[in-house]
Amino acid sequence: MGIIRRQTIKNNAVSLLGVAIGAVSQLLIYPLDVELKGHIDGIVSFATLLVPLLLLGTPAVMVRYLPYLRGENEVRNAGQLLTRSLVVSTLALLVIVALNLLLGDRLAVGRGVLENSRWTIIGISATLVYAGIFTSHLINFQRIALPVIFNNLLIKVGAPVLVLAAVYGYLSDRQVDGWLVVLYGSSALGLLLYAWRLGVLHLGWGSLDLDGVRVRELYGLAVYSVFGAIGSRLAAQLDTVSINTFLGDVDTGIYAIAKYVMNVIIIPTVAINAITSPIVARAWRERDLSHLGFLYRESAMVLYAVGGLIYVGAVVCMPYVYNLTDGLEAYRIGYASVLLLGGAQLFDLMTSINGNLIGMTDYYRWNVILVLILGVLNVFLNYLFIAVLGYGMTGAALSTLVSLLLYNILKVGFVYWKMRLQPLTMSLLYTTLVLVGCGLAAWFLPLNARSSVQVIVRGSLVCLLFFGYLRFTNGVPALRRLLTNGVGKMFT
Repeated sequence: MGIIRRQTIKNNAVSLLGVAIGAVSQLLIYPLDVELKGHIDGIVSFATLLVPLLLLGTPAVMVRYLPYLRGENEVRNAGQLLTRSLVVSTLALLVIVALNLLLGDRLAVGRGVLENSRWTIIGISATLVYAGIFTSHLINFQRIALPVIFNNLLIKVGAPVLVLAAVYGYLSDRQVDGWLVVLYGSSALGLLLYAWRLGVLHLGWGSLDLDGVRVRELYGLAVYSVFGAIGSRLAAQLDTVSINTFLGDVDTGIYAIAKYVMNVIIIPTVAINAITSPIVARAWRERDLSHLGFLYRESAMVLYAVGGLIYVGAVVCMPYVYNLTDGLEAYRIGYASVLLLGGAQLFDLMTSINGNLIGMTDYYRWNVILVLILGVLNVFLNYLFIAVLGYGMTGAALSTLVSLLLYNILKVGFVYWKMRLQPLTMSLLYTTLVLVGCGLAAWFLPLNARSSVQVIVRGSLVCLLFFGYLRFTNGVPALRRLLTNGVGKMFT
């Protein structure tokens, strides 16, 4: 667990810095031009949906099958997988470019970015693809902390700068599109240079010398991973895409703050999933189910506690956050979305690394089926709640909640069926009760003060009460060890 501990802590430290920058941007910068922020979010969401069709499952192959390549030179082995991934994705990108040239005008539907920003969407998709390939390559060498700077922090700094430049007349909206591609391209370039600096950037073709694995199994995993990734992206981005298409850029911008809260809650999950992917693959090869069960339970306890603290803090403080500035008042309509999206993500945290336990083992084909169920259900529910019933932003959040609940219930059931592993412990119940108590105490605290003081005092009360639970009880053993004995004893 040493590498998990070190890289996860570094990852979370960088991610929390990104959260702070994002919070400043959401509160002070994006309200200056909600429509432009919605336009940017729409572009990025469409680009993200396109990425699985360009990656074609190569990241899963890179991580899943590196342990099966013979030879002592791990850099050379990983380089063979990297080269193939770059070639395959580049060819797929050329196909998408050709299709846009031939059929692009037929996609100009709705009120959103498909009408006049398709090339920007393709440009950002390309940068996300190459960034994803290099990130997977670095994951094979247990490097997840620094890539967060390029994939997360750089974007968190650059996007508000572009909005400010447009607000003060230095850039037109069309120029913002171009600079947005440059910004995301810088992320991919940074990852490339980092891999080169580490000495792990080795390009080469050669024949894949696999131990006990046929090459066609790699292709099978890639195909299944494409469908799985499409379903996963539909679950994560379809709400924003649907709002942008049916309601326009302004509503997309307002919905962004609810998505921001959800993305803050998900930070620990991203780190844990990224670094446990290769470890789960190796443990499964050795059929070390006890180690997999330990990872499953410990991750669930830690993720749920950290995510629950963020969620309760958001529920208590957001009504006062909307009062901080006149510009934020427009976001108040999205409070219900904050509650629904945050609840959906919190349940996802409680079910821990079940995605890795399916996707990085021999059961990866089932992961595709489960994710496609999620994607199809989300498409149906978004159309029903937004286009038919007219629930707007709340409908998009509700569809995400229902989809994620069903999806994770199915995954937990599947893992238990096949491996007899499950993440549920009494710790989760104790943590839930404490979180509810902390939230009620902060919500009903009698305090008559300005909004900024309300946010600080009520948020601090939630944190202090929950800190007492973590420090002086054994409700979350790993976090108690962290607080009492230091990082080195967290997972021992």
